[in-house]
Amino acid sequence: LAGVINVARGYIPTTKIHRASGSLSAQGESVNDGYSLGGSASVPAGAFVVRGDGSFRKTQDIVTPIGELANTKIQTTNASAGVGLVKKWGTIGTSASHYQSDYGIPPDPVAGHPGGVQIDLERNHIETKAEIFPSKTAIRKIELRHAFTRYRHSEIEFSRNLGREITGTGFDVLTHHAAALLRTNRIGIFENGAIGFWGEFRDHSTPSGRNLTPPSKEYSGAAFLYQETEWGKLSLNGAMRLDARAINPQFSGNSNAAGIIRKRSFAGISGGISGIFHLNSQISLGSSAMRSYRAPGIEELFSEGPHLAVYNYEVGNSNLDAERGLGLEIFMDVKSPSWRLRVAAFRNAISNYIFAKNTGERSIRIYSLFQYQFVGEKALMQGVESAWEWRPFTAWQIGGTASYVKAELVDLDEAIPRIPPFEGKAYLRFHWQEFSIGAAVRAAAKQDRTGEFETPTDGYAIADLSADYNFAKSGLLHTFSLNIENVFDSEYRKHLNQIKHIFPEPSRNIKLLYKAYL
Repeated sequence: LAGVINVARGYIPTTKIHRASGSLSAQGESVNDGYSLGGSASVPAGAFVVRGDGSFRKTQDIVTPIGELANTKIQTTNASAGVGLVKKWGTIGTSASHYQSDYGIPPDPVAGHPGGVQIDLERNHIETKAEIFPSKTAIRKIELRHAFTRYRHSEIEFSRNLGREITGTGFDVLTHHAAALLRTNRIGIFENGAIGFWGEFRDHSTPSGRNLTPPSKEYSGAAFLYQETEWGKLSLNGAMRLDARAINPQFSGNSNAAGIIRKRSFAGISGGISGIFHLNSQISLGSSAMRSYRAPGIEELFSEGPHLAVYNYEVGNSNLDAERGLGLEIFMDVKSPSWRLRVAAFRNAISNYIFAKNTGERSIRIYSLFQYQFVGEKALMQGVESAWEWRPFTAWQIGGTASYVKAELVDLDEAIPRIPPFEGKAYLRFHWQEFSIGAAVRAAAKQDRTGEFETPTDGYAIADLSADYNFAKSGLLHTFSLNIENVFDSEYRKHLNQIKHIFPEPSRNIKLLYKAYL
């Protein structure tokens, strides 16, 4: 519901190394005759560290228990390179990355495009980052970052009338993101914490095809504070964040199916506090309370056009307000040398939950697609989740996870669409020297608490097997992994899969991975 997200991609080296290191990998799988290759390397060069990585994946059409799923081929290329200067006072570096993927969406003769759709996307990313370690101050570390991203997305379909391929929808988004983070040492009663600021600019000015989303620019910013403290057996942490966003359409005063196109501005505060009480060395009890805030973006406010990848014609809502929520979570963590259990329960009440709702009507512009419009509704989400692991003997490992969410639109007395059913996993693993073998069962209950116009799904239980072998030779660590997914070739459908009404999940899949580490 709320929190701080910190994704460490590792593109820019921040740790000094004294010798070259790297890895090579190759994988093949049977369900789509697919293969992938990858590699990475890091090399010291005086005070600098240079790194790079790359991967390539190609597959044919996926096979399911009831037949081949047409137009599901994938080809993906990914590469990055970075360099970092690592000194005692800190680090500074830069990186560049490229990601390109072409993949197919299977045809839906009834509710979408009978010929299928080809998705062509490309992401180019440049980032610069610095970390500074001040000496003898309240500030432990200063982090500065700037990133530029260009994301291009095209959904291409075959036009029977024109006899050629056309761009059903497309867009090109340019994003600048800048951030500053100050990590603090002990200040008064606070053990450590962080103060941060970030700003972002998104240029969504090049829609193409039948995408009628107006060219727009989006400006966002935030300031936040996080602190931790401990009082005996009690650990506390708290955070507060101020968000602001402004969206400026290029042509205000016009209108489309989303409403009147105009400048929109939003600002709000979110925050939370969490406490953990350690009863003893084995049992901990905790609770978190939070207030969330999320402003709608360009797509949710002003979009109009086909989203062929999910068989929808999406329409924004220019009158949307910001999303605000109150959340409460309680949890228990029990651990010993041979086993561990974690159980949590949560309740999130959201005053203006934003989602794309199926109107039940077909689009006037593209009759084959159902129209979805973004709405804001009062919502309540309640659920539980757990994870456990037990080692009855040194070589044996048994564990599992389970989760359940009940989500409803309060005023409409309806279930929120696209919510997973009760689901879980149980596994057993045996380790012996360089070998390990395992078995697992993934299971889900039926989901008949569906949103309006949503298809229910039956429950399932799927068996998987795996084996690993690791050994060191010639200065390399070699790893072989064999995985067999859906061992009994069962026919099942995941509730969150957008094409579950067309085809089930993939058939039995045998995957073999080899990886070598230097």
